[in-house]
Amino acid sequence: MLRQILIVGGGRVGRHTAAKLTDSGYMVTVIEQDPEKAEQFPNPLAGRVIQGDGTEMDVIEKANPETADVVAGLTNTVKTNLVVCELARNLAPGAETHCRICEDGQEAYAHLEHVDHIVYPAALAAEETVGQITDEVAIGR
Repeated sequence: MLRQILIVGGGRVGRHTAAKLTDSGYMVTVIEQDPEKAEQFPNPLAGRVIQGDGTEMDVIEKANPETADVVAGLTNTVKTNLVVCELARNLAPGAETHCRICEDGQEAYAHLEHVDHIVYPAALAAEETVGQITDEVAIGR
């Protein structure tokens, strides 16, 4: 079964996430607010790129969120990501939601009803680095 993924935020985290998911056979739609980033988004990284504010109803509806299995707010603004998750819960109640946070202490947002998973790039990078240093993770070996 092909899983439909909606990512709001086409920056570094969103772009890398879209690339890995597309490579794994997922159907990915990205919403990016910055017109230049949206236009320059590498074509094979997502099935569709929509330019606009993913917190605006008319923009997110263009992405057909009701067909999404996963909706991920991956912008560098926590408030935006929380709104994306809340919209997703309303428009696609069965979709899993992922909310990127940017600072220590924001992990508490995981208790919100519309947030299923927290994404914290700094903590993930620290875990990866520790794994490499302690030789528990062998990247590229």
